[in-house]
Amino acid sequence: MIAPAPEPAEDPVERARRIAVELLEPHAAAADDPARGVRREHTRALAEAGLLSVRIPEGEGGLGAGAVTDVEVTEVLAGACAATWFVVNQHRTPQMLARGGVAGLDPAHFTPGAAGPEHRAALSTADQQAGLAIAHLRRPGPPAVRAEPDGAGWRLHGRADWCTGWGLIDHVMIAAAAPGDRYLFTLVPARETAGLRAGSPLPLAVMGGTRTVALEIDGLAVGPDAVLGLADGASYRELDAARTANPTAATTGLLRRVLRALAELDRPGAAELAATLSRRAEELRTEALALLTEVPLRERIPERLALRGELGALAVRAANALVAARSGAAMLRTSPEQRWAREASFHLVQAQTPPVREAQLAALGRLPDRQR
Repeated sequence: MIAPAPEPAEDPVERARRIAVELLEPHAAAADDPARGVRREHTRALAEAGLLSVRIPEGEGGLGAGAVTDVEVTEVLAGACAATWFVVNQHRTPQMLARGGVAGLDPAHFTPGAAGPEHRAALSTADQQAGLAIAHLRRPGPPAVRAEPDGAGWRLHGRADWCTGWGLIDHVMIAAAAPGDRYLFTLVPARETAGLRAGSPLPLAVMGGTRTVALEIDGLAVGPDAVLGLADGASYRELDAARTANPTAATTGLLRRVLRALAELDRPGAAELAATLSRRAEELRTEALALLTEVPLRERIPERLALRGELGALAVRAANALVAARSGAAMLRTSPEQRWAREASFHLVQAQTPPVREAQLAALGRLPDRQR
């Protein structure tokens, strides 16, 4: 008797779409609501489906997919439930560092620590999930979080204003400025302990259920086993400037979801406007995808910035067009239109730097020619 051929594995993008429809979209309004919020069962479901490990090799528990698939999975998740996507998106950076380095950074400018080998397997599969407290590295002025040598380890002092997923994550990666213009990246348990205290969830205008808090850090002891690595400060800042210039898959994911809703809305002019905006959205997305997957990171920075600005402005325009087309019902808290409009604003400020802001303002300030 001939055994039946095994069924082919589900494509990662199709898997993401299925979970988006069955799990994420029905809960998106609750996930945005601070009183309810993102559910740990949902972040675990994404991890178990491999969607937090899309590019991790199959031999290490991931899906072993390529860059384009990773972009498309992110688009689906961000378009389905921005709050849940934003929580799990934090996992990417500690997952990367635990695997031995910073993508795009010369290995000579990064010294891996002992925490990487210890946590690599669990973070690669997302059996354990991690969050971030690193946004303060972009802030001008004195360091918000400092690391001081303390024997074989370190002591951390300061305040990290943004840490998303508190209560949903197992670990938090805290970055601190270290002597010699270096950045120390640590991985510690995501719970209050001596020297680490979390504030109340921040009253955010959008994605309020992400459990985003500020961390007060007062002499937090970090041993060698909690160090992910040390990076050269100047090299890291140069890399961060190149990375933040990129348009994001999350923005195109929201944009596509909004335009699909506009096309499906039974209101005069909605389908026609959706078609017009969709053509431009797909043009920009094609350009962005080529830059993200085919062009070296540090090349064509002005073009990347301009694309990020245009896509952000188009997402805001499309979301507000949907609000206008839906009319007063769009203002109900039970309607997704007002949430999508707030999410579009979020994409303007996430990982925003001065060059990004300049590109966004330029895109938002371009007015259509008046027909005479």
